[in-house]
Amino acid sequence: MYSYREQLQILDPVRLREGESKRIDCPFCGGRKTMSLSRRDGRRMWHCFKASCSTSGSSKTERTAESIKSALSYSNRDATPPPHTPIPHQLSSARRHDAAVKYLKNNGCWEAYEAGLVDIRYDPADRRVIFFMQDGQGAVGRTLRGAKPKWKAYGDTSGILRVGSGNVGVIVEDAASAASISRLPFCSGCALLGTHVSVQKRRQLMSFDRLVIALDKDASKKAVSLKSRFEGRIDTTVVLLEEDLKYLTVQEMEELRI
Repeated sequence: MYSYREQLQILDPVRLREGESKRIDCPFCGGRKTMSLSRRDGRRMWHCFKASCSTSGSSKTERTAESIKSALSYSNRDATPPPHTPIPHQLSSARRHDAAVKYLKNNGCWEAYEAGLVDIRYDPADRRVIFFMQDGQGAVGRTLRGAKPKWKAYGDTSGILRVGSGNVGVIVEDAASAASISRLPFCSGCALLGTHVSVQKRRQLMSFDRLVIALDKDASKKAVSLKSRFEGRIDTTVVLLEEDLKYLTVQEMEELRI
């Protein structure tokens, strides 16, 4: 187990601009592309998604002129953003709970979890499977007991929830579908976590070589609307699904010809 000071020293050479996030091989456990680093609002944050490692931390860093300007602009807005629901403190490893393991395996998420492509934990108090954002500052939880809401958001979920390191971004409905599509090595699942595509989300999606909007047929209008936001900027196609991605096998996903 590395101390906090040792983590700082090892990760210090990785350069980050304000607002930038990176995925690198974890220098602590050797996991391939499992270490997420980000710099935002005067803080530098890191987190390894591999279940057997989960090294994480944060440190203060110098505020850039850009971040100060952004913070001042945000504070001058008339509308006050809703408070974030904090991430639960008492979370457990998903693999220790049969109900969580069953959900992950039945919804195409187990391979991504095992490979360290996404950090997934379990909240035994609320009986929810918790999918973390790449920077570890936000998460969404799926109930396993039929409670409402089915999905609950925690912390900062303003960006996309990305699973995978492929250069084709596949836009999907939820976190489980994002984990499922990441079984195709050239794909990264991108859960929008809502209908609004903010400037931040567009910027994240524009970093891919190509985009595929993969929604069910009932959401065809939404898919067309999303496609129009990227036309002329990045190669974007629409795949209307007969069945949700999280219920498909790898072979069935390959047959979609994404």
